[in-house]
Amino acid sequence: MATKRKRRKRRRLRLGRMLIVLMIPAALCAGIYMIYLNFHPVQLIAKDVVVEYKEKYDPRSNIKFVFGGNKDEVKVEGKIDTNKKGEYPISYSFKNHKSDALINVKDTKAPQLTLKDVTIDMVSDFDPSMVIEKAEDAGKIKYTYDYDKTTIDERGKHQITVTAVDEEGNETKKDIHMYREEDTKAPTLKDKKATLTIKQGQDVTDSMIEAKDDYDPAPTIEIDTSSYNSKKAGESSVDVTLTDQSGNSQTVTIPLVIEKDPAYGKKVVYLTFDDGPSENTKKILDILDKYDAKATFFVTGNHPEYNNYMKEAANEGHTIGLHTYTHDYSTVYSSKDAYFEDLQNISDMVEDVTGEKSMVIRFPGGSSNMISAQYTPGIMSELTEEVRQKGYQYFDWNVDSTDASGNNVPVSQIVQNATGSDEQYINILMHDTDAKDTTVEALEEIIKYYKDQGYIFLGLDTSSYPAHHETVN
Repeated sequence: MATKRKRRKRRRLRLGRMLIVLMIPAALCAGIYMIYLNFHPVQLIAKDVVVEYKEKYDPRSNIKFVFGGNKDEVKVEGKIDTNKKGEYPISYSFKNHKSDALINVKDTKAPQLTLKDVTIDMVSDFDPSMVIEKAEDAGKIKYTYDYDKTTIDERGKHQITVTAVDEEGNETKKDIHMYREEDTKAPTLKDKKATLTIKQGQDVTDSMIEAKDDYDPAPTIEIDTSSYNSKKAGESSVDVTLTDQSGNSQTVTIPLVIEKDPAYGKKVVYLTFDDGPSENTKKILDILDKYDAKATFFVTGNHPEYNNYMKEAANEGHTIGLHTYTHDYSTVYSSKDAYFEDLQNISDMVEDVTGEKSMVIRFPGGSSNMISAQYTPGIMSELTEEVRQKGYQYFDWNVDSTDASGNNVPVSQIVQNATGSDEQYINILMHDTDAKDTTVEALEEIIKYYKDQGYIFLGLDTSSYPAHHETVN
């Protein structure tokens, strides 16, 4: 028994010595690692990191752990622009120790491509790009299409292989089908219940009519002008023939309302007053009321103390037009955006005062002014086009009273200049400011002259004769 105990004791001693021998290297390794961590407290996931082009990346996400601290305490230096491919060095500092990484921004993803089956008729040219519904990639995509060009014009099913390759050579390839069929149906109206409305003397145009077809995106619209009489106001109808590119055709009859136009067939004077309202506006309104004449006031926002006269003018049936809020050439013509911002300001003011939105405008100086070019060359050509695209109509004049040539221009001169036209539609330029007393004095004589010549006096609307000038810029 004693011998066995001695043996067990010796084994325990040997095992203890072995454990001590093993623990010493482990302790040394742990000690060395702790020393290493003290000198390299920021441990990174990778020294070289690939980041996807145009995707967001936070360099702190590369920190694995921080010995003796946390990620928020690490100072990260260096900038990464993921919108620009390339290498970006980043340093991570903590307690006077630094670790470095290299961020490589690359495009490694192939384009995402969504295709759609398409069906076309026998006469349409096949454009392979029509099978692409959506394509997404961080960079530019180049497409190639593979199909049997010898049979592509035949009726039936055709396989189209689309390959999309980005700037880095990442590639996506997909198959889709094009079906070519015979078109036997004629176009129809998009809105079969639509009613057209025109003014007396106005023609029905194809821009007023919307047609649709199974295959032809733009069917031909032919209007039978003999099917209606635009000279006669009231309810009517117009015959329209719709034809697609395959030759399928049908004639439809569309209800038509011809609105009475007080200017139709008559001689009309459009009295226009710029730059108001002013203390003279009330005097002008009284004269207009005396002769049952309507006029147009192109107003600004410079004298809001007289806005009650603007409201009175609107209530009496006169047109309130927009002449810009500031009437400051250096502001309104400094850029297109500046003009439309100013126009919106006066539009909002007019709507607030009158309760009506105005789509009638006059440019400061008219569309032929040459001052705007000092601020933005070519701006008038752009503005005259864009205001109409936005639904406005701008008005110049074909008779100038010359009351803008100075204050207190002689009444006789204003009358002479304002009454020198015998055109069917006369748009007279005058001004409504505190200094234009002689304009007010001349107004009554101008009205009486044209009334004696058989003219009527109307306010402008978007369908009135615009008397456009030639732009000079």
